[in-house]
Amino acid sequence: MSTEIANQKPPTVVNGAVRFTALVEGRTNQEFEVSSDVLVEHFGAASRSDDDLVEAFRKGKAEIMAVAAQSVNTPANGTIALGTGDFSELTAGKPGSSS
Repeated sequence: MSTEIANQKPPTVVNGAVRFTALVEGRTNQEFEVSSDVLVEHFGAASRSDDDLVEAFRKGKAEIMAVAAQSVNTPANGTIALGTGDFSELTAGKPGSSS
């Protein structure tokens, strides 16, 4: 399944989370947000400032998009939130993970 950032809407920080729109299978737009906890704990954001959160998002974009692709069928009215639990299974035993 092909999932990528929708070009018309760059990732932005909303209420401490990075919100982005993904283009799924080249045709369906779905909004997601990655919590600041994920960006700090898993992707190493230096702080919870908007700039640091967006930078951590950019560095972890490939993994974030993989998790978004797995979550795209989650029933949701609007934005799908991606939290620490969504990333912990992928990184069991990795330094910095909660496992």
